Amino acid sequence: MPQLLIELYSEEMPASLQEAGAQILKNSFINGLEEEGLTYGKSQIFWSPMRLSLIIENVASYTDDLVIEKRGPRKDSNNMAISGFAKSVGVKDTQLVLKDTAKGSFYFYSYAKKGEQSPIIIERVLKKIINNFSWSKSMRWGDGKLKWIRPLHSILCLFDKKPLKFSIEDIESNKFTYGHRFVSPEKIAINKVEEYFSKLKNNSVILDAKERIKIIKDQGLILAKNNKLIFKPSENLLKEVANLVECPYVFIASFDKEYLTLPQEILQLTMMKQQKYFPLFKKSKIISNEFLGVSNIPINSDDIAIGNAKVLKARLADAKFFYQNDIKKGLTNFNKGLKNVIFHRLLGSMEKKICRIKYFISDHYNIFGADKNISFTAANLCKADLCSEIVYEMPDLQGVIGSKYSELEGNDSRISDAIKEHYSPLGPNDICPSNPESVILSFADKIDTLVGFIASDLRPSGSKDPFGIRRSGIGLIRLILENNIRISLKNIISFSYGQYLKQNIKFVHTKNESIEIILEFLMERLKGFMRDRKLSQSCILAVCNITKTDDIFDIVQRINALDKFVRTQKGMLFIQGLKRVRRILSIEEKKYKVSYKGNINKTLLKAKEERELWGYFEKINVDTLVFLEQEKYEKAMESFLKIKNKLEKFFEKVQVNTEDDKLRINRLNILSSIRETFIDFADFSLIEIENDAK
Repeated sequence: MPQLLIELYSEEMPASLQEAGAQILKNSFINGLEEEGLTYGKSQIFWSPMRLSLIIENVASYTDDLVIEKRGPRKDSNNMAISGFAKSVGVKDTQLVLKDTAKGSFYFYSYAKKGEQSPIIIERVLKKIINNFSWSKSMRWGDGKLKWIRPLHSILCLFDKKPLKFSIEDIESNKFTYGHRFVSPEKIAINKVEEYFSKLKNNSVILDAKERIKIIKDQGLILAKNNKLIFKPSENLLKEVANLVECPYVFIASFDKEYLTLPQEILQLTMMKQQKYFPLFKKSKIISNEFLGVSNIPINSDDIAIGNAKVLKARLADAKFFYQNDIKKGLTNFNKGLKNVIFHRLLGSMEKKICRIKYFISDHYNIFGADKNISFTAANLCKADLCSEIVYEMPDLQGVIGSKYSELEGNDSRISDAIKEHYSPLGPNDICPSNPESVILSFADKIDTLVGFIASDLRPSGSKDPFGIRRSGIGLIRLILENNIRISLKNIISFSYGQYLKQNIKFVHTKNESIEIILEFLMERLKGFMRDRKLSQSCILAVCNITKTDDIFDIVQRINALDKFVRTQKGMLFIQGLKRVRRILSIEEKKYKVSYKGNINKTLLKAKEERELWGYFEKINVDTLVFLEQEKYEKAMESFLKIKNKLEKFFEKVQVNTEDDKLRINRLNILSSIRETFIDFADFSLIEIENDAK
């Protein structure tokens, strides 16, 4: 079956948007084909700074005649809904047809759609995509109305070895592409998909981003080895640099050794973030004054290396100037400027935030096992580097450079570490602080941020989270779990809320509303966090949906214990028994609109099996409750599992729903007592024993 090749050739696109753009092209085009009823096979995308490419195998040559049927409102819907549906499909109400379905009677509209040749469909779909492409940023050029990430020059569209001819504004589709704009800019005719890659490569274009990455890695390793240096590139930087060139040529260059006196973090950030160079290291892991760069044109002389070294020298000279100025001023002096740095217009300055953080530390340092004075000093200095010249020029160094300046001033290493680590963890995979002084400072900073923004009704919506609220939530969860912190979330939210009020900051939500919203927000983050660790979804919900505790560490202990226990044979039996108890009680309580509280009349224990069940329950329940109190959750479940045989015999021999109301109520109260033991531990009715959704 025919192949389809599409290439959209433009001016150089930003590195960060190329892969996303290619993915949008693929998804949009496939969706368009499916809507048109055109079948297709495997699809592939490729991208480079100047082109997005899509190849689809086995595209059908035409579509068959179809009868398209659209379902509308139910038969008993109001006239407005029925007329609205008719209008949406472009017909009158009388042209709709009523049809019975398994879900009831609905209005339908049916129409015949004649089959079409694929070139017509491909043209229609591609035009729609190009004219409505969802770039995060786009531009217009000349007198045209077309918007694109950068000026679009050419559209290659080849189907079944034939070019499809159409135009979008002044751009004519054709069978041509172009080679490397500096090395081989000639127009290249593509007559079939198979020659597309080879002809581009012959004209210095490596279309596959993975291949460009491999070339950079391989050439970099060779150059580093030849110079007795270590090349350990950042994967993110590799990906970015590979999207800056259509054919990579790696070179080695060097900067003056005098700049090695700068902190390693400044050197790395200047090279990697500002210049897209790869730092090289000596075997001692100390950074070298040599670095790797990647050129988009062949390296035929030392000019490229010398030119890039000059550019880096200028950057490093600026960094050295800022660094030396900062050292002269001193970290403590930077604190004076925090009153002019706004945390948020509704939440005051960074100076006020520091005050709230210090109050938190004063009240909670014992819970974290932190040294009060060390933590207090670290809190006082943790935001000071925001007023430094280095951080003004390189915001990514906040915290890191503050830690360096703290070391230079001779502060305790715990203070310097806490300044550096209080922004961490930045996500689910970032290193989490473990030193108590770092942990409490990070925790205080994040809870202050969370309470301030959520109480001000500035919660994240959809994929947008401009204030990093979700990141703060995950950070709090990780700090608690990875450092075994036992703390009441309600209490700390209330405390933090109160510190804002003392500074006369006004909120949208009351304290109780804020506590409720934040607890729900953190619980949702916790559920996702636990799912990512491959724990049973049903066990997570069983605990989180019923727990009355606001101690995250304890909640996770329960989830882990339950998840581990239900994966065993005895765990399955345990859950099956308790699910049956809950199910019977739920049915009866709904039926009679009562709640059974476990008040047992022993004189009504007529059957042998119910006497044995109740006697055994009284015996083992004491131990079970002790284990629950001691947070030995697996032992509690194992202890209670001993009741299984007695419970099975009870269900087998004893009629719960007897006509004698007194007996029935008493037997339901026995089941209620059994349910009550774990009622605050988990909702076992939510646990899926088989085919558990992860």
